[in-house]
Amino acid sequence: MTALFVYPKRKRNESVQVWPEASPLPAGFIQETGTYLFELSKIDDVFSAEMFIDDVPLEALRPLDQSTALWQWTPGFHAGSVEASFSYDKKGVHRFELVTDPDLRKLSRDQFDTMVQEILEDTFALFTLSSFKTGIARGSAGPVPPIARLEFLYSRLEQLSHVIKSINRNPRRVLKRQEITQPYYKASRATGPEIIKSFRSGNIRRETGKYSRLPRNLKGCLPAQITRGVTHSALVIREHREIKTCLKNWACWLKSISELLRKSSRNKGDMDQESQQMSSVWARRTNGMSRILYELLSLPLFQEIPDAPGKPELSSIYRNVPTYRQFFQIYRDFNLGLANIFGDFLQMPLARTFDLYELWCFLRLLRVAQQNLGVQPHELNKLFSYIPGSGSVTIEAEAVIIPLGNGIALSFQRRFKEYWIENNGTGSFSRHMIPDITFITPSTNEDGKLIVLDAKYRIDNNLNAALASIHMYRDALVSADDQEKLSGAVRAAYLLSPHIPELSHTDWKQTSMPGRLFHPGYRDTFRFGAATLKPGMALTEIWQTLQTILHDAQAA
Repeated sequence: MTALFVYPKRKRNESVQVWPEASPLPAGFIQETGTYLFELSKIDDVFSAEMFIDDVPLEALRPLDQSTALWQWTPGFHAGSVEASFSYDKKGVHRFELVTDPDLRKLSRDQFDTMVQEILEDTFALFTLSSFKTGIARGSAGPVPPIARLEFLYSRLEQLSHVIKSINRNPRRVLKRQEITQPYYKASRATGPEIIKSFRSGNIRRETGKYSRLPRNLKGCLPAQITRGVTHSALVIREHREIKTCLKNWACWLKSISELLRKSSRNKGDMDQESQQMSSVWARRTNGMSRILYELLSLPLFQEIPDAPGKPELSSIYRNVPTYRQFFQIYRDFNLGLANIFGDFLQMPLARTFDLYELWCFLRLLRVAQQNLGVQPHELNKLFSYIPGSGSVTIEAEAVIIPLGNGIALSFQRRFKEYWIENNGTGSFSRHMIPDITFITPSTNEDGKLIVLDAKYRIDNNLNAALASIHMYRDALVSADDQEKLSGAVRAAYLLSPHIPELSHTDWKQTSMPGRLFHPGYRDTFRFGAATLKPGMALTEIWQTLQTILHDAQAA
């Protein structure tokens, strides 16, 4: 029987079967820096076999024998799961999900989706509050959308398919009354008033038998054609029309995006090899997503339903019926993913969740600052740029500085050059440095005016290795006065992490790492440590975190 195994390089005795019957991988089996081999045994033609991880072909090695194919895989950051597919002996493509770390898989997938959703929500909210006047188009197949948005839509497709199939199995119906005309011998359920009314047709039949079976009042007469009312259930309701229209629009959009990606992947002059490969992968994926939506449109539910002219609006069915309510939520998510919002930080696949975390932290902090500190609308204009005629808005978050009021400003990825080059005398004494997030506070003493935040998508003991960056920022960033007297420019330095610590001791000295970094006493003592910002946190919780961070600026 043909089977697929995976094992670390040079450790074939540790092989684990992953297809057709999958065994769970041991904890820690797949390491980011390791090299692994996939072995497909008992096939006829080893040279025609192919294998892909996340639609990227694996390197084929010399076959072990005439019936065993071999591929090499170096995972890198794999977000806890990968999509694997392979083909052999012209038997079609076999697909399966390889779960390398269930906990990391759930954390990365869920938090990636949450971060993309909240980044788009924050962008809409800040864009609306700004004095930037233009519209954001939806559904346009103009420029190729960022990979993070495609990942976000891709993650919603399985749930959408499940919801539509559930609606198809048990759809809401509406009772409609219809008048039908039948011959008298088929209208056995006609009522008295319907029979009397049908005499108006003029075509009357008379009984020829000796004994009448009709009521005495009819005097042996009966209309040849009887018109009666029939009540039947119908699927043609507003919600079904809206669902069908949404599916058609999304399928067309994905199909057009697939074509754009396919063309861009062939344009070798403007893209590096990695970008070409990513475009090729997502061209296939978006084409597959479009095909799935067209298959949903072929369900019996949509066969006799016309399109709806407008977009879905909240109704009692969307509000009260669980499956329809789920569709309406997916519809809102899809609209976020389809909006023409661009930016370098959205050009990231799932495997780079840690990079997306930096932008998410900045936009969340900026949004709560706007709500609670009263940021002026015109200051938010710096976040966006617009190309006339494109219908799209780009997030220009890099090196932007947003005044928050009271002399405090927030910047994202501000570049600090050498202090003797900087006009204000604040910079590095060694090399260029770019902290993720910086608060600029008014300074009346020698404690410094910067609060540096370094966003790290790490938890548990992995946080310990991230401390070097905030140590570097706190020590290397300085301010020089007119007499070239140097003083530290950083007042406080913190890591931002989704890690939630267990603080069981009131004394920070008795708290182990990395929990010690989050201890209020430790942070107050050293103006150094970490704060929790986790995707999905309520804005009120993020505001509390921001207040804690700004506590170090109270001397201003």
